[in-house]
Amino acid sequence: MTAFRQYFEDNPEIFAALIAAIAIIGGLLGNIISAKFQATSGRDQAVAAREAAQIAAEAQRVAALWSVRQLQVAEFIRSAREMMVVCNGMYRSDDDAESRRARVDAASRELALREAEIRLVAPAKVAQAATEVAKATQKAYLGAMRWGPLAGGRVALKRLCNSENDAVRHEARAAMRVLDDEGSSWIVRRQALSTVDGLSGEHIRRLSEPPAKPTQRIVEGMHAHQREVDRKLAKLLEAARVMLRSDDDALPTMPAPEQRRRWRRAA
Repeated sequence: MTAFRQYFEDNPEIFAALIAAIAIIGGLLGNIISAKFQATSGRDQAVAAREAAQIAAEAQRVAALWSVRQLQVAEFIRSAREMMVVCNGMYRSDDDAESRRARVDAASRELALREAEIRLVAPAKVAQAATEVAKATQKAYLGAMRWGPLAGGRVALKRLCNSENDAVRHEARAAMRVLDDEGSSWIVRRQALSTVDGLSGEHIRRLSEPPAKPTQRIVEGMHAHQREVDRKLAKLLEAARVMLRSDDDALPTMPAPEQRRRWRRAA
């Protein structure tokens, strides 16, 4: 060690050159380390930027899907309720048969379309609940088509029983007494109904046929269909609230991108 010191003391120019070389080498090493650090930091920033873009895109997708699901379920429920209003109206209306069937058919087609839309975007549990609602409304639809015109004929006849025209009121009440007589034949029914001015041909035909069940049971059947649809709608609403996370007051969470998980494990 003493010999090295003595050598540098005797040769100061060599010592100065060595110091300069060390400074240069140190600077180069510093630059290399700094460049490597910057490159690593740049890659991390690029990964973070890509991850942020993926998260933003996924958030937009989830938010859009959430909105679509909310809208489709709401529209389906609206269509189901409107269809039941139309079906139940057939039991209470004395409109002509063609217009009634047109309204019910239109409501049925719209509901079928809404169900198909839900099956495309909603989870299986919600889609199944929507199908159950559609089945219940289909039963109500068939009941309304079968028994609605008969009940509607009764509505028309009762309205005529309160007519301001004495002759119409008299004939309508006489026809009602014939209908209330369970022993009357269809010929007697038809003759009595044919004298009532204001009844349509379908009303006369429907009311002339002996009903398979009393009018009260027909009305009870209408209410039974309504209760069944209401129960199915309640189940659909429950499943939809879970799907939409209504109780959490937040949009559905999204899974972390796979790249993000790999990046975290590497870190």
